[in-house]
Amino acid sequence: MTDLAVAKVGGRDAAAFLQGQITCDVHRINEGQSGLGAVCNPQGRVLANFRILKHDAAFLLVLAADLAEDIAQHLRRYVLRADVTLAVTEWACLGIRGELLRLPQTPPRVGDEIIWIGRIAWIRVPDTLPRWLLLGQRADLEAGLRPSEAREAPPACWRLHDIRSGLPWVTAATSGRFLPQMLNLDLLGGISFDKGCYTGQEIIARTHYRGQVKRRLYRFFAAGAEPPPPGTALVAGEEGVGQVINSAPAAKGTELLAVVRCDAVHGSALRLTSAPQHPLQRRDLAYTVP
Repeated sequence: MTDLAVAKVGGRDAAAFLQGQITCDVHRINEGQSGLGAVCNPQGRVLANFRILKHDAAFLLVLAADLAEDIAQHLRRYVLRADVTLAVTEWACLGIRGELLRLPQTPPRVGDEIIWIGRIAWIRVPDTLPRWLLLGQRADLEAGLRPSEAREAPPACWRLHDIRSGLPWVTAATSGRFLPQMLNLDLLGGISFDKGCYTGQEIIARTHYRGQVKRRLYRFFAAGAEPPPPGTALVAGEEGVGQVINSAPAAKGTELLAVVRCDAVHGSALRLTSAPQHPLQRRDLAYTVP
C-alpha cells in the first residue's frame, strides 16, 4: 500500500521521548500489542495519526506516506539531548483480508495483536472481517505469500474497509485541522487521559473533561458520486459543516469518513461541495459515536 509509510523511533530514550509527544500510552505497547495514536501540535490538532508497534527496542509508526517525512522532521525538533533516532524506513505495508492457508504459524486473531511470522509483522486490524496489516521489507513481503493464496486488489479496497471500521487516516490535506476526539481516536483507544503531559495534552484533556467535543467522525455514502479528495467540504444548505477525511469507491457510489458538526449530522441534508447533486446518506460505524 503506497499510501502508508513506516517511521522508526529508536535509541535508549525512545519510549520516554514518545511518551511526551504522542497521545497514546507508550508503556502499553509491546512486541505483541500494537495501538493507535497521534502526533499533535501545541494547539492539540492532529498532525498525523498512526498505528504504533514495538520491534527490537524501537518503535514503528505506520502513518500516511505523504506526511511521514514532515512528521519525522517535526519530532526531531523535540529530541534535544535525548538518545533518540528518527527515520522514515524503506519498509512496506501490505493488507490481507480473508482466511489464509499454508502459513507456518497462525496469524493473530485478536484486534491490535501482533505476531511475527519470519521477518514480517502480522497485525490484526479490529474488524468484523478477518484483516491483517503486514509490515516488512518489500522483498520479504513479496516472498512471504504464495500467489495462489492471495488475489491482488487496489489500495482503495483496503481504504474502504478502514472507512467501514471507522479508522481514519489523516493526510497532508487534513493535517493540523482536528482535535483527536474529532477523529474518534478516544473511541478507538488512541488517547490516554491518565499518562501525563505531552504536546497538545492540555487542550485535548480540557476538551475531554468539559465534554466540549462539538465535531465527530461519521461515515457516509454518496450514490453515484466519485470519491472526493481529503479536505473536501460538506455543507448543509449553504453552511459549511464538515470536511472529508478519507473516501473510497463502493458499489454504486462512494463511501467516506468526514468530521462533521454533531448538531448538523442529525436531520440535516448534507452534501459534498464537489458533488452537490448527490446527497449524503449516513451509515453506521463499527462503534457507537456519542
